Amino acid sequence: MIERILQEIEILCKQYGELEYDPNGSWVLFKQFKVPVGWDREYTELLVIIPSGYPSIPPDNFFVPTGFKIASGKPIGNYSEPVAHINRQWGQFSYHLDGEWKPASNILDGDNLMSFMLKVNDRLEEAS
Repeated sequence: MIERILQEIEILCKQYGELEYDPNGSWVLFKQFKVPVGWDREYTELLVIIPSGYPSIPPDNFFVPTGFKIASGKPIGNYSEPVAHINRQWGQFSYHLDGEWKPASNILDGDNLMSFMLKVNDRLEEAS
């Protein structure tokens, strides 16, 4: 399992640049995730927790530094803070891929961490 996660992290590095990750494969931290227009910043750190049943079980939720805001100042839907992970406090986007997750043994043939991150970006595109 860790081999697969390391292969996926390699793909993520090519797309998103600098990452930190748990050598045991339980999380990945994007250091400079480009945030879509509509938020109070252009880049943010973004944390994804990788569940122990991965890849059969998709990541669930994603996390940004506390204080993350919509540029207009309106409240963020399905968001709460603070939540503790990796010795820090985060804001949590409640985000679930119910029924949308179809991994394959070959990481490029099915869902993977990159496909999860594309969904994260879609969620952030909503700026709500």
